[in-house]
Amino acid sequence: MENLSGKEGRVLSAAEDIFVRYGFARTTMGDIAKAAGISRPALYLIFPDKEAIFTRVIEMMDARSLGQIQKEVDQIASIDQKLLHACTVWGLHGLQLASAYPDAADLFDLRFPAVRLVYERFQKLLVQLLQTTKQTWALAVSPEEFAATLTYGLRGLRYAATDVDHMRRLIEVHVTVYSLSLKATKGARS
Repeated sequence: MENLSGKEGRVLSAAEDIFVRYGFARTTMGDIAKAAGISRPALYLIFPDKEAIFTRVIEMMDARSLGQIQKEVDQIASIDQKLLHACTVWGLHGLQLASAYPDAADLFDLRFPAVRLVYERFQKLLVQLLQTTKQTWALAVSPEEFAATLTYGLRGLRYAATDVDHMRRLIEVHVTVYSLSLKATKGARS
């Protein structure tokens, strides 16, 4: 995890709190400066604009999330349980945040390059998990395609879920179906 010390650290810590509560659109550089305890001119010396701060905040949040997921899945033996855990934690995070703070939806807006990178990094984590299995890949799609459709399927589930518990169940079904495809190809080779 990134060490947040000095003015830049104060700015990023304050900005994370502001962006989570109010989203990108409703947050101003003045809001961030005030929360960080510095002047707006001082803030502009550290970051050129709000999007630069937003990008760093998203990167920090993503690094924390992926680091925690990786640590937890390292303790899980089966690929289907690894996938389920990773997808549940990652998929529920956004819904829980948006439930608590409706304006936090900006944090998941794919129009922002930093948010697109979050999706790419999660897909890379899924590909790494898939590569740790002892089986050879036998699906007609690449591990990268598998990870991309699994990831973006989670995004779609978010729009269908009525609440966090419903989302958890939808993720469980979604990952189960994907995991069955891995088992079916393994069984067909045996």
